[in-house]
Amino acid sequence: MDNHLQMPTVAQSLLLTGPVWVLAYVALDYISFVDSYRGLAITPWNPAAGLALALVLLGGVRYAPIVLVSPAIAGALVRIGSVPASVHLIEGVLFGGSYLAAGLLARRYGRLDPRLMTVRDTLTLMFFALCAAVMAALSYVGVLWLTGFLRNSELVEGFARFVVGDLIGMLIVTPVLLLAFTRRLWPIVTWEAPLQLLMIGLAFTAIFAIPHAREYQLFYLLFVPLLWCTFRSGIAGATAALCVIQVGLMLALHIRHGATGDLISFQMLMISLAATGLMLGSLVSHQQATSARLRHQQLALSRALRLRSMGEIATAIAHEVNQPITSIRTYAGIAREALENNQPQHATKAVGRIRDECDRASNIIRATRESLRQQVLQPQPVQVDQMLAEVCELLLDRLKPNDIELAVDVRTGAKTVIGDPVQLRQALYNIVDNSIDAIESTGSMGRITVVAERPNPSVTEFIVSDSGPGFSQDLVDLGVTPLLSTKPEGTGIGLSIARSVAEAHGGALSIERNDKQTIVRLRISSDERISHEHRYAH
Repeated sequence: MDNHLQMPTVAQSLLLTGPVWVLAYVALDYISFVDSYRGLAITPWNPAAGLALALVLLGGVRYAPIVLVSPAIAGALVRIGSVPASVHLIEGVLFGGSYLAAGLLARRYGRLDPRLMTVRDTLTLMFFALCAAVMAALSYVGVLWLTGFLRNSELVEGFARFVVGDLIGMLIVTPVLLLAFTRRLWPIVTWEAPLQLLMIGLAFTAIFAIPHAREYQLFYLLFVPLLWCTFRSGIAGATAALCVIQVGLMLALHIRHGATGDLISFQMLMISLAATGLMLGSLVSHQQATSARLRHQQLALSRALRLRSMGEIATAIAHEVNQPITSIRTYAGIAREALENNQPQHATKAVGRIRDECDRASNIIRATRESLRQQVLQPQPVQVDQMLAEVCELLLDRLKPNDIELAVDVRTGAKTVIGDPVQLRQALYNIVDNSIDAIESTGSMGRITVVAERPNPSVTEFIVSDSGPGFSQDLVDLGVTPLLSTKPEGTGIGLSIARSVAEAHGGALSIERNDKQTIVRLRISSDERISHEHRYAH
């Protein structure tokens, strides 16, 4: 399961990422080492376990040294003195071995896609997270029992606490890392975000401030903000909300010094929240992706039908224009004969008729052109982050097999634009798709960068650059012309449509080339009045 995170060699991978991951593991282990069971590595939640599992799912067996070494280092630094150093070494191998085995099994036999594109992927992740927690708990509790640090009466409680703490850590941390590294997927921050955070805060206030809250089951109030975030932003919103809720819960329990009974109840609550949020988030994200693909297919079908009708329209043009051309030829002959016979009045009349026939031919062509190209715009505020995320989502299946990295950078001034979201998305899709074709033709890895910026208050610019072979200088000089393509199988209509969209939004499309990259600039007007004035200019 290769992906763009993989380094050229194992040595480079360990050298460049090893220290970072080890440091992150130790830091998470230190932060979460609160309310531990008898001072052992049994805590209410273990985010470091989620970090280790995510690393295996992303990089595979080549990260085994990091996964095996990190728990041993964390045990020696964080829990120094709780058990002998030899036990820390053994626990590191046991923890890391459990996470490594579960991750490798998920990759090989579970066929887990770390992008979490489907509900099946989410269920697979949850199952193997549970397997990893059970394996680590069995081995760790067994070692503690053999070495005398746990009595027979403590085995069941120690095992249950360990499984729950590790499972919570993996269900919350692992999905966040997988989405961040494979899909660059983050919840879009909107005006609702402060209200969602406020609702989480109010839920915690009710849970910990109202007397007898446990009897009233008020902790179920946390489902409300979780569902809100999930239905608005899919699995990205669910994972973000779960992280906030878990951190807030641990802080609240630490400040309140809650009883053990409360802690166990909230652990069960977090597992319920995590399972619900991940499942619903996967369903919502899948539905959103399906809807986006359906809109794209509908738009593509509309374009295809229009292109298919071009042959019929061309026949109609030939038929209609043939009549004024025949008339022009006839009147030209009359004018010539009139001049030869010294009859200027007849020649003048014939020239006038020629002009009328030219106007008629021009009107025929103009009307046909408008029937082909006219498309009513529906200008509205467009969130650029969300629009580009949808474009990336539509192209994921083409990017990954070709080892192409797509980077998006939305500058501060270009967060929102006024335009037709469907047409802008289609234009950017065509440009990026063109870049993918160019890189694919080279047979090597490549990179595409999309930058949205506002160079001045009246213009928003989308700059798409790629590492492909670039356009020929002749094409750059000629500009974007319909039906002109550098690909043998290309129609040349993609960039032409993008240019029409830019012009409909009061802007333009330009192409550039240099020694290192190809650049396509899509400029649109940032003035809402201009956008409305160009509603019918497409």
